[in-house]
Parts: sequence; C-alpha cells; structure tokens
Amino acid sequence: MECVSGRQRDVAGLEAILINDRQRFIRFFKSRTRDAVEAEEVVQEIHLRIQRVPAEPIADPAAYIYRVGLNIVIDRARERSRRRRREEEWSALSISAIGAFAVDGRPSPHMDLEARQRAQQLARAIDALPAGAGRAFRLHKLDGLSHAEVAAEMKISRSGVEKHIAVAFRHLAKALEE
Repeated sequence: MECVSGRQRDVAGLEAILINDRQRFIRFFKSRTRDAVEAEEVVQEIHLRIQRVPAEPIADPAAYIYRVGLNIVIDRARERSRRRRREEEWSALSISAIGAFAVDGRPSPHMDLEARQRAQQLARAIDALPAGAGRAFRLHKLDGLSHAEVAAEMKISRSGVEKHIAVAFRHLAKALEE
C-alpha cells in the first residue's frame, strides 16, 4: 500500500476542486478583472501555484483557491500599473507633444540633409574669407576671444578687429544668400 502525505492529499484535493469548479472560478475572476482571457490565465496560474501548497493542512480549500487567485489578480494589477508608469515616464522624457499629438522632436531626414549642406556651405564661405577678416572672425566667433583679445593676438586696434568682423559678416551673408 502506498503512503500518501497530507501535503499530497491537499494538493490533490485543491486540484480536484479547481478542475470541478473551474467555470465558477473563471466567472469569479472575470468579474474581478473584467477580462475573460485574464480570468483564464489567473485560473491557470492558480493551478501552478497550488503545486507549492504549504505543509500545514488547509481548512477551507475553496477559500484558499480564491485567496491565491485574488493575490494573482492584485499582483497583475500592480505590474500593469508599474509598467504604465515606466512607459509614461519614458514617454515624457523621449517624446514631445503638441496638444494631444505625439511629435518626434528629431529633424526629418530632409531637414537633416539640408542642415548639413548649409553647414558645409558656411564652412566653405568661412574658408573663402579674406585673410584678416577670416582670422579675426575665427578668433572671435569660433575660439570665443573678445575683441580686445583678438586685437592683442593680431596686433591691431579694436576698431580694426571690428572692421574685419564686419567684412566677414557681409561676406558670409552674401555667400549664404547665394
């Protein structure tokens, strides 16, 4: 004669109740989740969890099954809430919105190409500046030196620097218009 432990008897009893009253449990969990598919999944997960039933005897097996199922429903709801918060936080950091519409803040490929071409055009125009105007412009605008520092570096007056930079701006404006 085979010896059956109390735990095995409890698991077998829980499984029998779950199988015999499966539709009742599904209806119950459908009323809690408002989703027939999720209710089915909850009942399936109950079946898996009762395999790890505690060693002590279970006084009310049906109540135990309901409690396990409700714990599963709560765990799933918490996980959905955490997932929704993560997605909202990611969206808030990653996606711009105009009114109710999500907008991709990155430039379109066309705009990106246009900006690169304009930058290349500007670089060519800077390279084509007259020597004095080009040097004054690079020192002031690209290296960030003040007019006084550019004047000291080029050994010219501040007004000379201002004239060189004015020449550079006129030249660049004309080149970019073309």
